[in-house]
Amino acid sequence: MRLRIPENLTQQAYRAIQTEIITGQFDRRKRLTEEYFASRFGISKSPIREALNRLEAEGLISILPRRGAFVIDFSIEDVREIYELREALEACVVRNLELDRSTAAQLNAAVDAARKHLQKRDKANYIRADSTFHRLLTQGSKNARLRKILDNMHNQTVLLRHRTFELSSQTSVRQHAQILAALEKGERQRAARLMVEHIRTVRDRLLSHLATQPVQRATTPDDGNPVRRRPGLEGRNGHPGRLRKRKPTPTILSSPAT
Repeated sequence: MRLRIPENLTQQAYRAIQTEIITGQFDRRKRLTEEYFASRFGISKSPIREALNRLEAEGLISILPRRGAFVIDFSIEDVREIYELREALEACVVRNLELDRSTAAQLNAAVDAARKHLQKRDKANYIRADSTFHRLLTQGSKNARLRKILDNMHNQTVLLRHRTFELSSQTSVRQHAQILAALEKGERQRAARLMVEHIRTVRDRLLSHLATQPVQRATTPDDGNPVRRRPGLEGRNGHPGRLRKRKPTPTILSSPAT
């Protein structure tokens, strides 16, 4: 009988790689291999493989046979689809939300934190507070299937938030405050309309920004044939390339090689 890889080691690898992906540490053309992470973290390839498989299931990377993994890069159509889903689902959440005092207090804290971090231009903590606001609303839903769908989309949404920070952060804090104020007054239909307006604002600004990016030429790693792409809009599979400068390597507990 084959023993399972220690969950804590796989979880540590998963969290470390996930954090670097959603905070934009990797160039989207960087080839992410089991060997690369095993060497960086000083552990065997098995927990890395488990972590990469989990990240692929979450839609953060694409794994290609004999080539490695690549950070997912969203096409314009991907962006439309993701925000269309968010618009429908998150409007449904607030339309049916029964706001209690505890959740209201946490939502107010998230709005205040986002406002503070925005003033300091603290992008990482602003995105964390922004995400917290939406997750608190989701967690307040009594619809388990709705919660699961939004939870599965969470990391992709965070990845996109790093691209929309400069585009919509100034209006997002105000819109969050308006949504919360409507909920606190029991005006759930109005809160749903405000949520739709909020998500459409972010979507439209991102799509407009992406549409203005110049088309460049890139070379595929397999056959050398040139392909056309937009910066920030590579195909779903991505391509190998250099690694951006990143923070120090996360410390992960070592394990015997397998």
